[in-house]
Amino acid sequence: FIGHNGAGKTTTLKSVVGIQQFDSGRITIGGHSIQDDPIACKKMLAYIPDNPDLYEFMTGIQYLNFIADIFGVEESARQERIRKYADLFELTTDLAQPVAAYSHGMKQKLAIISAWLHEPKLILMDEPFASLDFLTRGELQTQLLAIQQKLPRTIVLVTHQLEEALLLGQRILVMHPDSTLRSFDLTGFSYPRDPESPALRELKREITDECRKPSAE
Repeated sequence: FIGHNGAGKTTTLKSVVGIQQFDSGRITIGGHSIQDDPIACKKMLAYIPDNPDLYEFMTGIQYLNFIADIFGVEESARQERIRKYADLFELTTDLAQPVAAYSHGMKQKLAIISAWLHEPKLILMDEPFASLDFLTRGELQTQLLAIQQKLPRTIVLVTHQLEEALLLGQRILVMHPDSTLRSFDLTGFSYPRDPESPALRELKREITDECRKPSAE
């Protein structure tokens, strides 16, 4: 999702995960209604806000085990997943340290690892890289693509960075404040993507023009 502030991107994500009430319509995940059967829905999803609240008094490994306990991940499976994802995100050697000592980038890595532990069908990420420096942002984008290739999941990512959407997304949905939408298909672009390729530059121009409109036509 990209679009102006106030277009409803974060509100949409919060509605999907069941922390934002909505007046009309219906949201289902795996055939279950988030309003009527929220527990069943939440077992199938993970949500990473822009500034996740982690328990900083815990160590990294304690936090991951805590999340695994909540979702009922068996001991053998959790240890294998923690090892795999911590290695992928280069966080293994820091798991014994308290979360309070982590940098912002390390906390984001821990949040992403915890989101994959129960292998959800749907992962929602609200500007997870927004406040990171460009080097850490690029590192996490690469690692996110790698984990997605190893364990494909449906990921809904909110971002204000069009370049990020072009590099990561298979579909970009432009949201306008008047609730109109326009979708752009990127499934024909293979990974890794070259942002300077003529096709992506043309698509970037088209999406930029769409974002500049007061409302979609």
